[in-house]
Amino acid sequence: MVQKISEYLNEIKLLLYGIFMYLDMDTGIVKVLFYLMVMDTFLGVIKTIVLNDQFSFKKLVLGFVSKLAVLLIPTALALMSKGLNYNFKWFVTIVMDLLIVSDGISIISNIIAIKTKKEVENFDAMTLTLKAIRTGLIQLFKRLLVTFDPKYHVDK
Repeated sequence: MVQKISEYLNEIKLLLYGIFMYLDMDTGIVKVLFYLMVMDTFLGVIKTIVLNDQFSFKKLVLGFVSKLAVLLIPTALALMSKGLNYNFKWFVTIVMDLLIVSDGISIISNIIAIKTKKEVENFDAMTLTLKAIRTGLIQLFKRLLVTFDPKYHVDK
């Protein structure tokens, strides 16, 4: 299966670039975020080994897949922007920037843990970011409902 994927790697890259370009997303920022995710995963593996924690390939794959799934968040926002015919590009960029900062914090935490050989309490910036995005989108949706139906109250 890995061989099949490597055979079509250029086509997969082209497809992803096409999607990001169609959605008017900055492919440079997407690349940076992807590279940070790879670095964070790599440093997480090293941290696990240094701290003598139990290493599991399944946990590694699940962790990396969940990190890649994070890329779906700005993609979904960009798709919503296209579908609603709104310009959410600024919001998509802010979300991407927040995800970059979140991965940067995780990388620094992993480096500190590797250097000190002690677990560092990690600030879960990713979850806070996702919750903030969700709350903001809910508020936007409620405001849209008010424009369609003035009888709808935002505090519902």
